[in-house]
Amino acid sequence: MTRYPFTAIKEKLIQRQGRALDFAVGRQSVPLPETIDGWIQANAGEALLPAGRDELDEFAHAASAFLAREYRADVPASRILPTPGGRAAMSAFIACVLRPGDKVLVTEPGYPAFARLATNRHAEVLVSFLDPENAFAPQLASIAEADNEPIRVIAVNYPNNPTGARLSSDVVSKLGEIAAASTILFNDATYGPLVYDEAPGSLLGNGTSEASRSEMVELHSFSKLFPLGPVAVSFLAGSEETMQSVSTYSEFVWSPLSKLQLKVTTMCLQDEARLQELREFFPAQLRALRQTLIGAGFEPYPTPAGVYTICPVPARIAGKIVASADEAAHRLMNEFDLAVFPLDTTRHSYLRFSSLYHAEDLERLSRLGPALGLEH
Repeated sequence: MTRYPFTAIKEKLIQRQGRALDFAVGRQSVPLPETIDGWIQANAGEALLPAGRDELDEFAHAASAFLAREYRADVPASRILPTPGGRAAMSAFIACVLRPGDKVLVTEPGYPAFARLATNRHAEVLVSFLDPENAFAPQLASIAEADNEPIRVIAVNYPNNPTGARLSSDVVSKLGEIAAASTILFNDATYGPLVYDEAPGSLLGNGTSEASRSEMVELHSFSKLFPLGPVAVSFLAGSEETMQSVSTYSEFVWSPLSKLQLKVTTMCLQDEARLQELREFFPAQLRALRQTLIGAGFEPYPTPAGVYTICPVPARIAGKIVASADEAAHRLMNEFDLAVFPLDTTRHSYLRFSSLYHAEDLERLSRLGPALGLEH
């Protein structure tokens, strides 16, 4: 059985007891805002109490206001569902809308959970490749021409993990062109607010008229913005029929969220200052990281959104040919104590670097550059 790469990387980092440079997971934590941290400590007992109607209503209205504020999306509170994390949300959505044999379109690269869950539902998974020569926009025309049967779900992930590609109006238009009346457009918007040179985009917001004949559902999760561990800061929002179906299904598949979870999630949704702070923090981290990577011989792609920078795998490391991202990451860790996340796709191979580093990590990476001897 193939192991999840993060598990193996974390084990190697533990074995090295701090000697390795961690650009795979990232060793800098993003602290919680003091107001939220203090509230959790003062109200920890609320984790043992199930949320009631008051907490659910307060959350749903806060989420509706968040979507209007950040994306100019008009989504009534009745069409919003809090979830115990992003993967649970995907699981419930897939269980409600997919039948065996249904066609599902996903992007590569992208967060892999949706495709795996759809496969377990016995759906037929089609892949749209994100080409770095096309700003990592999905290649949709060939799929539309080659397939006569309607696609049940088109699942995208914007801002994209790991490429940082944004949800542009051109992408939305193309999604609308290949979507049938029975198609549901699904967007995993975990990094939604973290767009740095233009306003954040959403399937549910303005500019989606081209795709308006299809149902649209979006996943929002603040797991990367508010490090709350097992406390869920996620929700689904979308069309009334689908959201009602998922809400009913959820009553049978997960326990009620606690009062603490709902109240903390509501506080996160209302924290405008936090999002602005992170929109300043991550771009600065990414700029410094990109400059250091270029100095060390890597060739990072632009990063207009998200928290990662990716680079194509070099042809040689220290004079030795490398044939894949996995091989490159293995050599960097074992020979240079440099941890990065490997990503081998059907058409391209990348190394992903996290922006959650300390300043001294960049200094060490810069000094390591000449020894790496990277060739492209």
